[in-house]
Amino acid sequence: MVAEWNRRAPSLDVEPLQVIGRLLRWAEHGQRAIKDALRPLGLSYGDFDVLNTMRRRGDPAGVNPRELARSSLVTSGAMTARLDRLAEAGLVVRETDPADRRAVLVRLTERGEQLATEALAAVLAADEELLAPLDSAQREQLATLLKTALSPHETG
Repeated sequence: MVAEWNRRAPSLDVEPLQVIGRLLRWAEHGQRAIKDALRPLGLSYGDFDVLNTMRRRGDPAGVNPRELARSSLVTSGAMTARLDRLAEAGLVVRETDPADRRAVLVRLTERGEQLATEALAAVLAADEELLAPLDSAQREQLATLLKTALSPHETG
């Protein structure tokens, strides 16, 4: 592609296309791998994110849905829809916040905890397969480069 552009428009700098094009293709492969890993568990990536955010936080009292929405970068309406699905599946329960009876806290059920554990293992296996061509030093270097490239575009 670069050689073709160099012949067609020699003054055009197409180097960014090499990097961004490959990143986008790699991201597509990663998204597909994660989706495929979660499909047998009946989870979407959004469901996985909610379950494992709650699991990672480990608060036995539960998490405020607004905090979950903020950490997932979704609207409160989208989070409500996710939580409705997860509650209907018996993976989370909503309970009144003892500190504020007008608010609710959401926590994982035992089944939700187990599924979150299985889902994380499946996603980590998919990630590992995607990263398999890279050794440990290359992975660390890539993570550092991506962090540097992302930092001016990240909010919060």
